[in-house]
Amino acid sequence: MFGKTRDINDTDTLDSSAIDEFFGDEAAAATSAEIHDLRDRVEQVESQINSQFTSLATYAQIAQEQVELARAEARAATERSEQRVTSLIERERADRITANTGTAPGSAPDIIARLDALEHSVARIQKGLDESRQQQKDLAQAISAMFDTLAASSPSRPANTPTASPAPLAVPLREHPVVTATIETDGPINGLALNG
Repeated sequence: MFGKTRDINDTDTLDSSAIDEFFGDEAAAATSAEIHDLRDRVEQVESQINSQFTSLATYAQIAQEQVELARAEARAATERSEQRVTSLIERERADRITANTGTAPGSAPDIIARLDALEHSVARIQKGLDESRQQQKDLAQAISAMFDTLAASSPSRPANTPTASPAPLAVPLREHPVVTATIETDGPINGLALNG
């Protein structure tokens, strides 16, 4: 009277398109997940590259400021030395004039003391310039090592390897970083010459 009851496990009467619509396209879902994963990796690489370029720009700015500071200090030291030499020459001239006129005899020991003081000042300036030159060389070596490390850590990697952030660079800091006034036109960075 009611007819044959339908078996629940009877797959002949089920519509296969309804089953596919219910579960969705698994291959498309897997491809979409891979695309999202690749997009995340690309964003991580972009952020790392941006931070490295920011670090490079910061180090370049610091180096430029060091160069300007060294030039200003060298200029001031040169002006002080010129003023000292000029004042000593003027004193010597005045002492010779007074010695020839006979108004101030016996001024020679004072001139010898002044010349000794001048030689001492020149030796101290020379030592300061040598220390400044060494500090500039150390700074240039530290910046070169930083660029070598960045160049070594930047080769292309396979897409399935996770990217790790590079180790921070150790730049030795000195109490008073000073650079010399003589700067070569070719710097440690190709294409970034610090011209006077």
